[in-house]
Amino acid sequence: MIAVPSLWSTPNLLSFSRIIAAPILYALAVAGGRYGFLAGAVLFVAASITDTLDGQIARRRRLVSPLGIYLDTTSDKILVAVLLIALAVAHLAPGWMAAVIIAREILVTGLRSYAAALGIVIPAGGWGKAKTLITIVALFLVLLEGDARQGGLLSTHAAPGSLLVAPIGPFTVAVWGLLIAVVWTVGSGAEYIREAIPLLNKSQPVAGPISAADP
Repeated sequence: MIAVPSLWSTPNLLSFSRIIAAPILYALAVAGGRYGFLAGAVLFVAASITDTLDGQIARRRRLVSPLGIYLDTTSDKILVAVLLIALAVAHLAPGWMAAVIIAREILVTGLRSYAAALGIVIPAGGWGKAKTLITIVALFLVLLEGDARQGGLLSTHAAPGSLLVAPIGPFTVAVWGLLIAVVWTVGSGAEYIREAIPLLNKSQPVAGPISAADP
C-alpha cells in the first residue's frame, strides 16, 4: 500500500513558504527604506532555494503527489508575479516587462492544465529550462539596485553599487538582465505553444501521466 503524502509534509510546507514570502517581498519592495530592498533580496534568494529543496526532498522521500506538484508550480509563479508587480510599483522595473512575464505564466499554466486534462505531458524545452534561472538572477539584481538607490548597504560610489545604478543606454545593468529574462520568457512561451498546438485538435482524453512541472 502506497502512503498518501500529508498536506503538512516538508515539501508542501516549503512550497507554502514561497506563497507566504510573496506579500512580505511586496511590502519590502514597495516600502523601500534603507535596507528594505536588501532584506527583500535575501528573502527572495531563500525562497528560490526552497524551490529546489522541495522537489529534491519529495523525490528522495517518495512524497511526490498531485497536490505537491500543484503547490510547487503555483507558488513559484505567485512569488515571481508578486515581486514583478512590486518592482514595477517601486519604479525599478518597467511595467511592460512585468506584464509580459506574468502574461506568459498565465498562458503556459492554462496550456498545462489543458494538457493535463488530456493526460499528456508537454516537456519543457531548452528555453524554458534557462528561463527560470535567468529570471531569478535578474530579479535579484533589480532588488540590489533598489538597495543601492535607497541608501542601503550597496549605496556607495564604489563597485558594485555604482555599477548597479549606472545607466547603460536606456537601462541599468539589472534592467538589462530583466530584458534578457523577458526575451527568454517569450521564447519559452512560444516553444511551449508550438508543442501544445497538436493538443488543440484533440477532442477525447488520452491516457497518460500528468505533467510534473514547467520551469
